Amino acid sequence: MQFINCLSKQTEIAGIVDELASQVQGHYDFGILFISHKNRAFIQELIQSLALRIQIKTLLGCSCAGIISTREEVEAQPATSLILANLPGVKIKPFALSNHQLENLMTTNDWYEFFEIYPNEHPNFLILPDPFSSEIPAFLQRLNQAYPQSPIVGGLASAAAQPKENSLIFNREIFDEGLVGVALTGDIRMRTIVSQGCKPIGETYIITKAEENVIYELAGQPLLTVLKKVLEGLSARDQLLAQQSLFVGMAMDEYKHTYKRGDFLIRGFWGIDPQSGAGIVGDYVKSGQTVQFHLRDAGAATEDLNELLTSNKFHEDKEKPKGALVFSCNGRGENLFQKKNHDIDIIQQHIGPVPAAGFFCAGEIGPIAGINHLHGFTDSIALFYPSSTTPSPN
Repeated sequence: MQFINCLSKQTEIAGIVDELASQVQGHYDFGILFISHKNRAFIQELIQSLALRIQIKTLLGCSCAGIISTREEVEAQPATSLILANLPGVKIKPFALSNHQLENLMTTNDWYEFFEIYPNEHPNFLILPDPFSSEIPAFLQRLNQAYPQSPIVGGLASAAAQPKENSLIFNREIFDEGLVGVALTGDIRMRTIVSQGCKPIGETYIITKAEENVIYELAGQPLLTVLKKVLEGLSARDQLLAQQSLFVGMAMDEYKHTYKRGDFLIRGFWGIDPQSGAGIVGDYVKSGQTVQFHLRDAGAATEDLNELLTSNKFHEDKEKPKGALVFSCNGRGENLFQKKNHDIDIIQQHIGPVPAAGFFCAGEIGPIAGINHLHGFTDSIALFYPSSTTPSPN
């Protein structure tokens, strides 16, 4: 198994192709091309020219707000990042789906027939959807049911402000809606790290009364009463932060006695009804769930990413990942952290050096406690190993 990443900041097709092709040799089983929106106008011509210089059996890609390479995050300027892989012993099943096709894939057998892959093959999925046309929550729900415990990682194309302006690459074809992706089976193991950029505050509470996305009571008390107690215990800075960046973390495993980072699915806290004291959450909730309030800012995002990567770090005698894909929210980057290359520097510090590529997304996809979700403000990271590699404990 071998990965290589190449980056170009050229603005003309010939220059981009020359720079990318000069960094690689031979032919490759699989590649993903991430191209910034400033170069989007000539994607079709670019992939045709690229095919004449680099032999890639399966090529996916999308247009992006900004791109990520092995050592650099490039925002608000032209850039193209290409990651290539040779994957001996790996079955590569690329796919492109429109919304109409998704509507016809309702049952688990529909998915088995479409992919020609069954759960006992333990597929790993990478997907690149268009946010304007893809019903991503429904897609993830159905795939979670068909392939339980199979990781799905990816990001929503982010080069457009309205429908039909994103570009999805599927070999030499370009689509402006739906999604493209690949299922990988065989001698491959994809390890995932999903950093949601939050820190927990207060204690955990059991929801005792809820309906749809409204929490009325926590531990038998109105949500507003509980929240006031939590906020009173915070520093002045965190109390101020809570006015703008308060979230709810929903525990994904109700049988745990203690919870840590990575155990919660983070969702937005949309507000409070002052009359009832109920809180509105950005997802469905139910009585019996364990929740904890969270805060999000640059410091929390940095701490969260460092902690998760440290807990997932292999011991010195374990094999490093062969390649990495990084799907980062377009709300992160230099605008949030006030420095260039923040996330990729941390990633390389803990698990590198590793060939890596990715982009700044309009939404990130990755698993929490084995269930795949659509996220925001997140780094969703996929690390690739031969399946024969022995993982270290988390």
